[in-house]
Amino acid sequence: MRGLFSVKHALAAVLAAAVILISVFLPAKLSQISDNSLLGTVQQESGDNSPESFRYTLTTPERLYILSMALSNRNMLQSDYAASLREKAIRTNADDTAATFAYVENGNGPAQGEMSAESAMRACAAELSAILKDGLGISNFAISNPCKQTLYSAVDILEPQKNVSVWQIDYSASLPPAGSPYALMEAYVDAETGKVYSFSFRAADPADFDPDGLAKAWLGRLGVTEYDDITQSSPLAEAAQQYKKYATGGMDQEKTVFTVGYYEGINEYYVNCY
Repeated sequence: MRGLFSVKHALAAVLAAAVILISVFLPAKLSQISDNSLLGTVQQESGDNSPESFRYTLTTPERLYILSMALSNRNMLQSDYAASLREKAIRTNADDTAATFAYVENGNGPAQGEMSAESAMRACAAELSAILKDGLGISNFAISNPCKQTLYSAVDILEPQKNVSVWQIDYSASLPPAGSPYALMEAYVDAETGKVYSFSFRAADPADFDPDGLAKAWLGRLGVTEYDDITQSSPLAEAAQQYKKYATGGMDQEKTVFTVGYYEGINEYYVNCY
């Protein structure tokens, strides 16, 4: 009996030692075998790693603010002064200024999820038709004049993931529009949403100019309801005799300033966010 008991103890000790050895050396060996099977072979993984997949999700007020700041900076992008301001802002982590935004032509064409030039024109016509019907009582607006469409990107230079693609639509003829009830002079259309952020048009027969009504109708199409009339407190005058300036929510506690105006004589109405 005593010999059988010793044999059982010996077998138990051998089994325990085997379990310990397996638990220590087997994982490392399996890992080595797996690594050797991967060496020298190309591995492929499916996934969306395009720049669009990392795009920051922006609200409509933020998109309008970025475009507004970029458009305000577009006329001095090539100046040494503007370049020095942007460099300083990047070095010092400065707050948002016009110099930290850029408005550049996008030569790559629309990205996935962005509309074509033809779709942008249709969206522009539909949006303006709704805006002008509610804002000025114009019920027959249509775009019949020749226009040029160019895709641009409005970019926050300090945070490039915050960018907005817009179709800039311009009247493309060299002569003043004639022979049609309405002529679109300029519009900025969001390439993703089709919303119109800024526009101007001329009418053969003028409608009663209502800046408050036009501002409300335009912002309503953007889903914005809160804005303030800052005409009296704004130091910047407009060339148009009839206009009002407003401010609405933008980005990072900053406001977007826009102007609603009317040029007499040429019967041109506009909403500018720059």
